[in-house]
Amino acid sequence: MTEPCPTPPSRAALAAAFAAIYGFWGVSFLAIRYAVLDGVPPLLVITLRCAGGAAILYAWLGTRGAIAPARPGEWRTAALAGAFLFVAGHSVMAWAEQRVSSGETSLFLATIPLWLVGLSATRERRAPDGRVLTGLALGMAGVAVLSAGSGTWSGSVWDRLALLGCACAWAVGSLVARDGRRPASAAQSTAMQLAAGAVAVVMVGALTGNLGSWDWRVTPRAAVALAFLVIGATVLAFAAYTWLLRVSRPAVVGTYAFVNPVIALAVGWSVGDDRLTPRTLVAAVLVVAAVVLTRPRTGPRPGR
Repeated sequence: MTEPCPTPPSRAALAAAFAAIYGFWGVSFLAIRYAVLDGVPPLLVITLRCAGGAAILYAWLGTRGAIAPARPGEWRTAALAGAFLFVAGHSVMAWAEQRVSSGETSLFLATIPLWLVGLSATRERRAPDGRVLTGLALGMAGVAVLSAGSGTWSGSVWDRLALLGCACAWAVGSLVARDGRRPASAAQSTAMQLAAGAVAVVMVGALTGNLGSWDWRVTPRAAVALAFLVIGATVLAFAAYTWLLRVSRPAVVGTYAFVNPVIALAVGWSVGDDRLTPRTLVAAVLVVAAVVLTRPRTGPRPGR
């Protein structure tokens, strides 16, 4: 929840932000799976995550007197980004995780950097440099190694296609959030996207009847999972992600999608949701190499 500044951010701030999106989002796949497996409807999981995160961020901003009046254009950006990120992205992912394991889901979401770089290059009408392309190739090679060692795929072909689609939607929403009109405060921008996303998910849930399928019982495991999703994976990690999109390149920020599968598979293996094999160690080396290669040579770009 750091405010954008006219000078490049410190290495410590960047390290903390990347640690948040690497670690919290790596574990979030299992948290979502636990919640939906324990009977919480997928769209309700995402609604609670977005609404809870928005409430906490707005409360934090309010105590600092840092809530600025939002302009219509800023709300349009938040609404569009929220729809892509949390309806077409997270909601679809939660729906698929009723059948697909947490580690396998993370592998499909590892295509996000390719979408980010491809969409950015198309919009800017310039090709990524060879170093970035090499890093992305190594990252995808790491994902391929993980995939080869994950055993029989769970879920249907439609689940897999849906997960690839939500990876594309997440990339689109991320670029909309980065390039559209937004408040000066990264925290307020995040809160607006979360609030708009919660409204959009509720509307979809009302139309599909998904929200009404809950019997109002929450297991202890689901309660812990939801609390983690709100505080760790949303308030801390998504706020860090929003800020990183302002101060760093999409290819660099997108490396979390290569690291997340390693973390997700390790965590899933520790609780019996996934299998962990020696292939994971090879994949981890490829992932680290990808992160190093996609780092900027001259430092991140200043915040805008």
